[in-house]
Amino acid sequence: MSEELELTQDMKDAIDREGDPVLYEVTTLGIRTFARAVGYTNEVYYDEDVAKAGGHPTLPSPPGYLGMPIWDPNKAPSRQPTFNSPFTRNLNGGTQVQPIEQVYAGDILSAVSRITNLTMSPSRSFGKMLIRESETVYTRQSDGKVVAKTQGQGISY
Repeated sequence: MSEELELTQDMKDAIDREGDPVLYEVTTLGIRTFARAVGYTNEVYYDEDVAKAGGHPTLPSPPGYLGMPIWDPNKAPSRQPTFNSPFTRNLNGGTQVQPIEQVYAGDILSAVSRITNLTMSPSRSFGKMLIRESETVYTRQSDGKVVAKTQGQGISY
């Protein structure tokens, strides 16, 4: 990539612009699968009777699990605000999850993402790379409470 690359007005305009909401469904199968995949062994994530005995209304979602996007085959996928990028390769630079409220099986969450910052940075191998910082806010549909926020970083080169 050329060393002359700078943030375009299109890129700058994408900062702080919210994307369309994406719905996430939290299911018992999703909770059990995630818990198993990351090595959680606490029965509260697998057995509804154990969860209820522990004071939960149903299976609680393990830390970091916020459901799966609900896919509608008749609707184009919704993405965070985009812009024309000169880069074709992308890497996930990490994600932090900030839990706020307990999430449970049966919850439907609305996730709204926005780019919080864009930086053009020098790269030893590729000339320049674009660092994209973003935030997603997850709101439970049944009561309107924000249940989690995530902050992430993407690297394009």
